[in-house]
Amino acid sequence: MKLGTFDNGWWHSACTSVGYDARLLPTAHSAGGGAYAQDLPARLEHGVALCKSLQDNPVDVLLGHGGMGLAFVPDRADVTRLQLAHELAGTTLCSQLIDPLTTVFASLDWPIVWQSLQSSTWIKAIWDRAQVHELQQFGIPSVMHLPMAAPDRTYDTTPLDAERIAPIVSFVGGQNTSYFHANSNVQSGGLLAGALVQGLSADLPQVSFYEAYHNLYGLSPAPAASDTPAERVQMMVAYFNAKLVYNASLCLKNRDRFAIFLKRRMGDQFHLIGPGWDRAYGLPVSNRFATTDEYLNHFRTTAINLNFVNGNAESGLNMRHFEITAAGGFMLCYKQPELADHFEIGQECAVFENEADLIEKIDHYLNHPEERVAMARAGQQRTLSEHLYSHRVRALLRQAKPQPIPVEYSTGNVWETFRQVVPRADVVLDCGANVGQTARSLRNLYPTAEVYSFEPVSSVFEQLKATCAEIGAHAINQAVSDEPGTATMHLTVGGEAHSLLGFLPDNPCARWTKEVGSESVAVCTLDGWCAEQGIDTRRVDVIKLDIQGAEMKALYGARKLLETVKLIYVEVSFIRLYAGAPLFEEIEAFLSECGYCRHAVFPSDQPHHWGDAIYIKLKGRPEKLEG
Repeated sequence: MKLGTFDNGWWHSACTSVGYDARLLPTAHSAGGGAYAQDLPARLEHGVALCKSLQDNPVDVLLGHGGMGLAFVPDRADVTRLQLAHELAGTTLCSQLIDPLTTVFASLDWPIVWQSLQSSTWIKAIWDRAQVHELQQFGIPSVMHLPMAAPDRTYDTTPLDAERIAPIVSFVGGQNTSYFHANSNVQSGGLLAGALVQGLSADLPQVSFYEAYHNLYGLSPAPAASDTPAERVQMMVAYFNAKLVYNASLCLKNRDRFAIFLKRRMGDQFHLIGPGWDRAYGLPVSNRFATTDEYLNHFRTTAINLNFVNGNAESGLNMRHFEITAAGGFMLCYKQPELADHFEIGQECAVFENEADLIEKIDHYLNHPEERVAMARAGQQRTLSEHLYSHRVRALLRQAKPQPIPVEYSTGNVWETFRQVVPRADVVLDCGANVGQTARSLRNLYPTAEVYSFEPVSSVFEQLKATCAEIGAHAINQAVSDEPGTATMHLTVGGEAHSLLGFLPDNPCARWTKEVGSESVAVCTLDGWCAEQGIDTRRVDVIKLDIQGAEMKALYGARKLLETVKLIYVEVSFIRLYAGAPLFEEIEAFLSECGYCRHAVFPSDQPHHWGDAIYIKLKGRPEKLEG
């Protein structure tokens, strides 16, 4: 496979490290100098040069950071229309986007950005799962979750000598928002959404900005399939502008507060290295590093390397997580939701949750150097074996040249589809409830319905109980399957892939998670549970199944319910992720036999691997399912 990259940075080194034929391509020039300042004239000029280069020497896939590879060529038949250069060249563009779209494309008009985003041959690789979800909900195709990583290079892997490490605490990173400076000027109309969701996140950290903005508070209608392009553009611009203050408040919550606290608490023992802190808060800063080698060596010679994520991430990890560990340094970081997907907390890195916990952890690890060194060693082994950009490029290329999937994804909103199919619901069964994310949306959708949320894993169930108590739902501490009794639940890192089935080690998700133990759980069938609770199965209108490969077992145990249930919302897989798990075709065939027809399929954050399908009950058996 021939690849083209737009800079000599981490993507180019990753490609050459894996052994791909990669060549550097021309980039757009702009008066502002930065990649985000590339305006339309610059991208038009770049498009002509790019197409000429690809015509002379074709490549299969283009790789770039941010919006570097987005370029245009005027349509020969209508110069007022623009063609995407990569589409004209017949290749796929892959872009890793780590900043908000309004930042990445700040110099382009949003109608142009929106039309460009509709390209299915432009893969938008997003480092943060919450941002993946919001882009998918806006109907943007070819969005995937791709975590950040450490650049490919030769790292020093000699064991650390605890006696030669300076007993200091350090944070490397800039202060990058001016919203809370003394002279900042924020329009009051832009404060409401950010303040509301930031206040909510203190009690419900699992709720994303998108869910709160559209579903919980209803500050704007959620995107719908009937929206015109002009309406969708206006909606997205309003959404991202409303989110700016929230991003700024995340900077304060996840990063700035700890830098201010430690500098005042620890003084010179805390080294703050990066621009902006002196200007923003009057904090003294140390000089920046002259070379990359000096930067990486700093992590190896500093006792405690702190990592605070900036406001662009709701759940994801920044590059510093992987750079510190790749270099072999000890990392103490603020707990991010996706951290456990990549590192074994307490073994490969350490976490803190607030100022008191931070001081306690700093004191502990300064006084336990051997423990610190062992953790740094384990963290380096994990990153060098799983979290380099050469590992990410393989995942990205699987997405760029995937096998075709047997469905066409819906661009509508899943909850609006629920509302259209089942305007009112009496009883809803939420199976695989996790901590109650879907239960909250179901409650907002059906205020008077009885919502029963099933979650078997004890640690997760405790969080679900709190959510259900708040929203007026019922938490059920059981798994659902085809036979009642007890079963072994396979537990995985991160908490969202626990399953009654064994996790296949060679499946695509194995890059992000792994089995870490097991737990004996109570199991029921849905038909049997309804009978025990005295719930007439004809009252149940909706069943949601997100139970990690055990969906067919649950359906087998719900044959009575399947005579009358109006809507089934089920996760479907196009590849096998768990031992014995059904594929999409098997679920489709079974539900067809039960009198259901597929209504829509919505993409996941890995759309070529799985999605979420809605099936609706027909009065008669369908002769043929839609393609």
